[in-house]
Amino acid sequence: MSSLKTEFTRLVVILVRVTNYDEWGYPLRFWRGVLPSNSLAAMYALTKQTLETMVIPAAQYIIKVFDDGVIGQKVSAPARLVKQYDDGATKIVAGLVGVQTNQFPRARDLANQFKAAGADVVMGGFHVSGSVNTMYYGIAADDEKRSDVPCPHIMPPEVEELMAKGVIVCLNEAEEVWGQILADIWQDRAQKLYDGGRPSIEKAPMPEYPENYFDDFATNIGTLDTNRGCPFACSFCTIINVQGRVQRFRDPQKITELVRQLCLQYGSFHGFFTDDNFARNPMWPQLLEGLAALRQQGYRISFMIEADLASFQLKGFIEKLAEAGCTQVFLGMESLNQGVLKDAKKYQNQVRNFPKMIGALHRHGIVVHVGFIIGWPEETRESVLADIKRLKELGVDQLSLFILTPLPGSELHIRMYCNDVSMDSDLNWYDSFHAVCDHPNLSRPELRQLMFEGFREFYRSSQMISSLGRLPEKMFWNMMRIFFWYRNSALGEKVHPMNCGFLSVRNRRERRPGLARESLAAFWSRELWLRLKYLGHCFREFYVFEHVYFEARLKGEIADQLSAGADKARGFWGHFCDFWRYCWRQPRRHWLNSFWRRYGANKWQLFWRFDWHLLALLHAAIEVVYIWYFGLVLARNLATMAA
Repeated sequence: MSSLKTEFTRLVVILVRVTNYDEWGYPLRFWRGVLPSNSLAAMYALTKQTLETMVIPAAQYIIKVFDDGVIGQKVSAPARLVKQYDDGATKIVAGLVGVQTNQFPRARDLANQFKAAGADVVMGGFHVSGSVNTMYYGIAADDEKRSDVPCPHIMPPEVEELMAKGVIVCLNEAEEVWGQILADIWQDRAQKLYDGGRPSIEKAPMPEYPENYFDDFATNIGTLDTNRGCPFACSFCTIINVQGRVQRFRDPQKITELVRQLCLQYGSFHGFFTDDNFARNPMWPQLLEGLAALRQQGYRISFMIEADLASFQLKGFIEKLAEAGCTQVFLGMESLNQGVLKDAKKYQNQVRNFPKMIGALHRHGIVVHVGFIIGWPEETRESVLADIKRLKELGVDQLSLFILTPLPGSELHIRMYCNDVSMDSDLNWYDSFHAVCDHPNLSRPELRQLMFEGFREFYRSSQMISSLGRLPEKMFWNMMRIFFWYRNSALGEKVHPMNCGFLSVRNRRERRPGLARESLAAFWSRELWLRLKYLGHCFREFYVFEHVYFEARLKGEIADQLSAGADKARGFWGHFCDFWRYCWRQPRRHWLNSFWRRYGANKWQLFWRFDWHLLALLHAAIEVVYIWYFGLVLARNLATMAA
């Protein structure tokens, strides 16, 4: 790039992963996050590479990274942030990274604030890319096999409004256009719209997180996309209309070397390959063989992937996954109704093959994580709950429920738009956790409530115990943490697990524009009520997971010898012997629960039976011992995680 002339001497690039607004209009933030942003890591690495190679007359450059979803990295005052670097000789660029549809309203508000403070603003991500590709250019222009998909050929109004206010919009992928955008901003000649297309990523920099990024997260999961694009044509998917249906991939040797370096730096590698479909990367054999070779050399490697439900038919695929260290596979199952899958153009999903895929993964000790959509037009409350029961019978270990959502950028959305189907105008609710269009059999509140009911029904203690019993021992605590995360998110915080962290935090002074600031009384009374409810949730969860731990972890050490009839005949001395056995020698939560159920049902009839009341005191003592013991186990496990 040729040398550029400007009056500025320093360039500051602020990269922000934007959050969305919660039910009360406050930025959705948590004390600790769970899932990091791969888009943020990719843009951080790309920005570093770009600024190291750009020839600009700047004495220095600074890159600042913020994840707005965690309290330690929040972006609450863009004006103060800009002022921190604005010395009259610094050009400041705010990049709003990987913006999804539900994050767009918050991103638009931040863009306005950054612009008002004097910064140049660039926004990219799936919402602007997908909506422009489907509404302005048209899917048919890009994919002749989907020539029947309509297109109004209009610029999405919210994107047009952004550009009218001076926000720069970056479509698709940034690898080959980010340097040009920064150079044009430096020279004050930036365009309104840049299209990065779908470049080769073979030489693209590997995603990288800045130092201390994970200090605000409960986990330390590295993320990496080994390929982009997906060959399938699911109607509800936005990825294929942004990253395309022709897959592009990174060099397997470079990925293997990166994993090796991370193992040397941190002692192990635990990661998530974020590809929409890892199995269709033509380079998967070389990559998995490289990772398996590292494991044979003693490197500690584990990772998760996403694959389609026909991938078990790929010769050697699941075997090589296990050898390489794969611990979990996410399967986009979406429905158990073959007709629904056909209508959604998810032809690769054949319901008859689901048990084969799940069985193949379990035989190799791999967790089965299923994505499942509810809200198809054919469904009722009863059919959804029946499907949840069937998923448990199939042996699904982990379930992520989503409400069918016409995401801008998908074929589903553009067809509904062109047919004037009513959809919610507030993009903040397009998170697949809220109903945004009408259903023939369920109201929108009923559909949302059904989703919570589905989470509750699946993540019962019996299901978690079954899952833990069939998985390898080494995965026990990892699955316990996953189960806690999912129950805490869906049943405690009432936020989708993939968008949730631990302990939500709100600031009364920071509310969505257009909503009045709440009074101190209104804000803190609700906060107090929410905290009390959450505290009750935590007490319940401790009891639930204590039960799961004793039943799943210690089940093999003891025999379930008691039955209700035999129990009554054993008398006080038999109960006392059980007390000694199940308290100290062979802890058994199920036995303790069964006593409390019998005692609770008969306590009034047993008013003069002092032996039963004495037994109740003994069992209460066991409760204290179990709580103490499980508390020690949790503390030891948490200390191991921290180390």
